[in-house]
Amino acid sequence: MSEPATLNGLKDQADGLRELFGQSPPPVHVLCCPTRPSLALSLMSELSQSLVALERTVMWVDEIDFANREQWPLPCKVKFDLSKTLQGFVDLEQSVSPLQPTLWYGLSLHTARIQDSVQTLSDRLMRSGVEFDTIVVSTAALKADSFKHYGPRIHCTALTGCEAAELNQTFEWLAHIQDQTPVASWGLVLAGEAGTSVNTLGWAEEKVKTNLGPHVKVLGHIDTSVANLPLHSAWQRWPELTAKLTNHLLIH
Repeated sequence: MSEPATLNGLKDQADGLRELFGQSPPPVHVLCCPTRPSLALSLMSELSQSLVALERTVMWVDEIDFANREQWPLPCKVKFDLSKTLQGFVDLEQSVSPLQPTLWYGLSLHTARIQDSVQTLSDRLMRSGVEFDTIVVSTAALKADSFKHYGPRIHCTALTGCEAAELNQTFEWLAHIQDQTPVASWGLVLAGEAGTSVNTLGWAEEKVKTNLGPHVKVLGHIDTSVANLPLHSAWQRWPELTAKLTNHLLIH
């Protein structure tokens, strides 16, 4: 991946800001559903397609292990875990693959185990010959140790159920991230039965802001519980929510 031709000679499709201000590392957007990690896969798949449709070039990093995927398949054949590249054992082109001309994928199950300081993924992408607009990460709880290896600007969004136990687990995940790495923005999406999410919305937002600061945003809520959300095609039912989340990815 050291030469532009390796990535089919793709050109930057982002807005003209790079030409005016120079290239900057792509932001890292992390998405997690602590109580049901597979939902981060389906939602990130949907959001990635939305970004591609808007002519953004995306690197999708997948941290969901096989036990938590609910049989959601890998989107392509994987030769090496992304951690091998971050540790300098294999070239970047051996651990990431193109799903589409402007959407790339890398499986990253072991990056959280890296103890040493390494060249970040965003730095490696800036030298790849392709100008990536964003790095998106579908992750599970307790993997926050990996985020610092992806880039310096981390934005975290959690999809959480509205029951007390689900919310507390989500808050624990958010607090764990805050202890591990600086976070540029926090987002929350609530999922609960009709009426529940509305009643919980204010309380959840207040609790998150108390723990993490006033810049936390509740990005939306849906009236289906996390447990009852269908894994496939779930997000087509809430186009306004996916549009809002896509916009969140674009402006941060």
